[in-house]
Amino acid sequence: MKTLTTNQNYKGLFVNAFIASSLVMTACQKSNDSFSLLSAQSTFKQSTAIVPRKIDILWVIDNSGSMSSSQANIAANFNSFINTFKTKNYDFQIGVTTTDAYFGYHYNNNNYSTLKNNSGYSILDKNTPNLTNNFIANITQGTAGNGDERAFMSMEHTLQNPLNSGFKRNGSFLSVIIVSDEEDFSHYDYQNGINSYYFSQNYSDPTMYSVQHYVDFLNTFTNSSAQIKNYSVSSIFVQDSACQTQLGSGRKISTRYAQISDATGGVKASLCGNFATSLQSISDSVLALSSVFQLDREPIESTISITVNNVVVPQSATNGWTYDVTTNSIAFHGNAIPPADANIAVNFDPKTVK
Repeated sequence: MKTLTTNQNYKGLFVNAFIASSLVMTACQKSNDSFSLLSAQSTFKQSTAIVPRKIDILWVIDNSGSMSSSQANIAANFNSFINTFKTKNYDFQIGVTTTDAYFGYHYNNNNYSTLKNNSGYSILDKNTPNLTNNFIANITQGTAGNGDERAFMSMEHTLQNPLNSGFKRNGSFLSVIIVSDEEDFSHYDYQNGINSYYFSQNYSDPTMYSVQHYVDFLNTFTNSSAQIKNYSVSSIFVQDSACQTQLGSGRKISTRYAQISDATGGVKASLCGNFATSLQSISDSVLALSSVFQLDREPIESTISITVNNVVVPQSATNGWTYDVTTNSIAFHGNAIPPADANIAVNFDPKTVK
């Protein structure tokens, strides 16, 4: 048996120590995989946000014989609706159709459901000269329209009409606003010919299209999902018998307008109410619904901090922001709704590693 010298013992210890040290150093080296729990930031530019700031607004106006005063009320109070859009410099478009625009399908003539242009402008926007006067011209559709008012069917036909293809822009938020003193009885009646005015107006009639039919259509048309809706339908209609009595005979209380507004997050307003207040409420609702931003990661809610143009925005459902955990999105409300082209920074600590 060979005996190691003292120098050989030291040398062996040194080699062993070097090997052990090398193993430790190798184990400590960073791998190619990296994991981070550092704060994440989602920054949106309003003109290129995931949920865009473009807003397309379709008014569906009852043009039957009893609607003269209601059309005049909308015209007189239009500024209550549009002022915030203008002051915040939003990119909006406005079109008008009527509750008898569905005749386009019956006659196979798309001209029936083209956007109305009494002003010379079928689509109004922030650059339209004399915007208010031109809107008044378009919204004043008279009272010679068909008494078989089908707002839902007319809305669908107008949006699908290829002659109106420049109205609904890719990625825009669609706001539909219906104004009528009748109920919607949109129904399948091709087998009965064109004149179906004497439809039974029975809610259980199997030929009537359901409210859900139009919700499904709008979901598809606007590329919406159960989590994020890119549209709303607001309604100004006869809500109760008191209003029906006030307006006079021939008006009908509607339940279907209320149902579609509830299903799409729109506003319900009374034809007998204050039009300035109603139109302001609809305007506020449209701006709030279109000011939603989806985050790319799930945040720890308590760490969320938001600035708009480098100014801190408070967490508030009245005049600030709220976080929706079901959609992983930020919504703005009230006077905190950002102006067009604002720099919006959402800072947070993420729940999970990248």
